[in-house]
Amino acid sequence: MNRYQEPLAENTTLCVYNHDELIFSDAGRWLHPLFALEKFLAGYTGPKDCLSAHDTAAGKAAALLMSRLGIKRAHINLISETAIAHYQAHGIEVSWEKRIPLLACKTETLLSEMGDEDQMYRELKRRAKLVQGIAVEVADLSFSYPGQPNLISNLSFSLPEGGRLIIQGDNGKGKTTLLNLLMGKLKASAGSILIDGRDPGQLPARTIGYIRQQQTQQQFPVSAREVVSMAVNPDSSKEEQKWEIDTAMRRTGIAHLAQRNFFTLSGGERQKVSLARSLCQKARLLLLDEPTSFLDAKSRRTLIEILHSLTLQEMPTIIIVTHDKELEADLCWPILHLEALHG
Repeated sequence: MNRYQEPLAENTTLCVYNHDELIFSDAGRWLHPLFALEKFLAGYTGPKDCLSAHDTAAGKAAALLMSRLGIKRAHINLISETAIAHYQAHGIEVSWEKRIPLLACKTETLLSEMGDEDQMYRELKRRAKLVQGIAVEVADLSFSYPGQPNLISNLSFSLPEGGRLIIQGDNGKGKTTLLNLLMGKLKASAGSILIDGRDPGQLPARTIGYIRQQQTQQQFPVSAREVVSMAVNPDSSKEEQKWEIDTAMRRTGIAHLAQRNFFTLSGGERQKVSLARSLCQKARLLLLDEPTSFLDAKSRRTLIEILHSLTLQEMPTIIIVTHDKELEADLCWPILHLEALHG
């Protein structure tokens, strides 16, 4: 018997070894020990070439998380058929003490109706309340400028915490106006907007991150790093601030631009600087206005990769307004077409 297959200590629900060295244990319930393991591994610098887990119970959800965390071997006290199938499909060596067709768990039933593993992972994080995002509710929203007919008429949509939405529409259909309404810069003619259950004007500072269309004119001298640093929490320590800035700039691929004047950068470079700033801000609702307008093919790919990463890691709620129809295929997010609403 390998060490990871030995009985769990009393009140312990998960033990993880690298080969025979215990590196992590937890006494939590449901999937929380595995999410705690995910957080632990993110900062763990020791060897992890043969991660082996012993868990009290595993359905498809636990198997999914273990495969994403790089577990190579697993021993489970109570295991479902769906978990065994997932382990085997991902090349994980699995053993067990008792095998049943299905765990009596709503999560197990929910995942059985999903086919995409990223979608499953997002749903598990949402159910574990590990989502940075907040809910958005727009009901019968209308808006018009003085002397003009309704630019937005009876618009309704809702997003859960960590939800994603592309709002498509040609120029002049009210896309940027909608973002200004969501930020509380404009007041609706009729209807309502609730963000995290509150009017936009009542939200705490730093809740919303806004990435605007990039302009081309040069303004005042400020470096890319200074732009990113403006979003860091001023109450954190200098070391924490530096780590946040460096991490955000590396993640968006702009570390080499740190000392460049922000207003001399290309549109694509500035877009990435703005994304890094939003990462430092830890915005709970991220609004992007025509994010691909000035991007070349390489910068566009980087943007897509960053957005995909955000939807699996921090999971803020994200709304993109655009007339770029190719973005639909690139992201595969739900889409709301403003043209249809205008008739």
